[in-house]
Amino acid sequence: MIKPSCNALTRYGNVVGYTQHGLLVDVSIKEACQQCAQGRGCGMGILARQQRQCIEVTSSHPVLLLGERYPLGSPVTLCLERSDITLLALLIYALPLLMALALSGCLAALRVTEWIVPASFFATLLIGVVGLKHLLSGRTERFRPRLVS
Repeated sequence: MIKPSCNALTRYGNVVGYTQHGLLVDVSIKEACQQCAQGRGCGMGILARQQRQCIEVTSSHPVLLLGERYPLGSPVTLCLERSDITLLALLIYALPLLMALALSGCLAALRVTEWIVPASFFATLLIGVVGLKHLLSGRTERFRPRLVS
C-alpha cells in the first residue's frame, strides 16, 4: 500500500463491486464525509451529485485476492496528490484559456476585422480542448485516486 503524504487529499468510501483491474468504490458525499454524517456539512454537498458516485480504483493486489482483502461493504481510503489536481486543473482550464486570450489579443493588436477576434478566441478554446483530449488519452492514470487502505 502507498502511504499518503500531507499534501494528499484523502477520501473515504465503501467497496461496492469488483472490476477486471481493481475495485468499484462508492464515494458518495453523505456516506464518505464525517462532517456530513454528523449533519454539519463540509460544503462539498453543494457540489456533489444527488446520485451515488462510484469510481474504479486499481489495486496492486492480484484480482483473484481482491474479494478476500476487500470484501463488499468494507471501508477503504483513497488519496490523490494535490499537485496532480493542480496540474490537471491548469491543463484543462488555464492552458486553453490562456492560449485563446493570447491569440485573440494578438489579433486585436493587429486591428483585424472585428468578428475575427471573438471567432479566433472560441476556435482556439475548442482546438485546445480537443487537442488536450487527444494528448491526455491513455495518460489519465496519473490523475486517478490511489488506494491507501
